[in-house]
Amino acid sequence: MKILPILIGALFLAGCVQIPENTFVVTPELIQQRQLETRRYDGIKEADLIAASANVLQDLGFILENSETRLGVLTANKQRDAIHAGEVAAAIIVALLGGGAMAISKDQTIRVALVVRPVIDSNGKAMSESHFVRVTFQRLVRLTDNSTRVETLREPELYRDFFERLSKSVFLEAQKI
Repeated sequence: MKILPILIGALFLAGCVQIPENTFVVTPELIQQRQLETRRYDGIKEADLIAASANVLQDLGFILENSETRLGVLTANKQRDAIHAGEVAAAIIVALLGGGAMAISKDQTIRVALVVRPVIDSNGKAMSESHFVRVTFQRLVRLTDNSTRVETLREPELYRDFFERLSKSVFLEAQKI
């Protein structure tokens, strides 16, 4: 019965957590971002769709970190240089004007999270060969002062390019080419 005091303590602490008022508000911007990140694919099995997604990510230079096919989840990352000429020029100008050293970007890790889930029909049943794919891209930038900055990438062309490649890969996977 040692677990009972732990459960009571956990419930007490959970009751102390305050959730910000607008946490679960769906904004037009959120809906637009979800539409950008999500596509529907019909006529392909979930396992084949995950394989096609993994192929696209690897073709784009990502290294697969985790793949849980039973849950329809893939994560991947790639390392890239993050130095920008404009940022370096701004740091030099600030230093020349006596503003001291300014931290600039030095490298970055681009992370991808991809989730495949079945389309649910009007009866609440999963359709066997219809799936939604949602992908998100984030980047973690390391600065010269060893601090970091994390941001979600929201460029529409990034998502369009990914889904165009995935559509081609889905076609090849369906044809077993």
